[in-house]
Amino acid sequence: MKVKVISLMFFMSGVLCFAQDDLKEREKQAAFDPAYSSYSRKKPAYVTLKDGTKWEGEIKDVDRRKGQIDELKLVVDGKKKKFAASEIADLFMAPSGFDQFNKQVGFISDATKWGRTDASEHLAKGYTMYTNEKVSLKNKKKPEEYLMQTVNPKFNQVIQVFSDPWAKETMSIGVGSLKLAGGIAKSYYFKKGESIVWLTKKNFDKHFERLFMDNEQFKARYADQNIKWSLLGVYVLDYTEFALGVNKEAK
Repeated sequence: MKVKVISLMFFMSGVLCFAQDDLKEREKQAAFDPAYSSYSRKKPAYVTLKDGTKWEGEIKDVDRRKGQIDELKLVVDGKKKKFAASEIADLFMAPSGFDQFNKQVGFISDATKWGRTDASEHLAKGYTMYTNEKVSLKNKKKPEEYLMQTVNPKFNQVIQVFSDPWAKETMSIGVGSLKLAGGIAKSYYFKKGESIVWLTKKNFDKHFERLFMDNEQFKARYADQNIKWSLLGVYVLDYTEFALGVNKEAK
């Protein structure tokens, strides 16, 4: 009898180990891009205005208001050009430390590849993506337009997650302004449909059902599990794949 019990314990231990390894791999796939507070002056920036006009030039300055990008100054063909955030549709900048560090995670699957060719090219080279969003900062301020960094560009088709420049963080490793690994921020801006909410570790439970539980496959997988902020990226990736029909069944 003791032999059977011990054998069962070893078997369960092995199953748990495999499950944990699978989850760790999934967390790597679902990792958000680091939030960058500075940019490289050695690489050009790429700007697309709301009217479709495209510009490429060296960054002269980036003005921020309340942590978010409010204005961009470029040098194009030797001439200075200034763009307000309200004029810009999206922006791609090389982060500080670009020459030493690059994106660590590739495409996840065919269905979650970047849809736009230009975005694919810039992101594959390690550039950071910013998009124009009208947002109420911390769910309190009057909504205004800012250029916000997308931290899940590889799987942002259904839910877009933007960095909160003033977010407190869990334990992490970084070199200068480049944050590399170990933990996630304690707040982000989440966009689902036309609604943007400031999502924090403290208010996660409050918004979890609205953000994720309208998908039956997601609900089947997570309804009986404890909600964990540390799995935020996994939730977004799973929800996206279910919504796009990548995951046929809840596992």
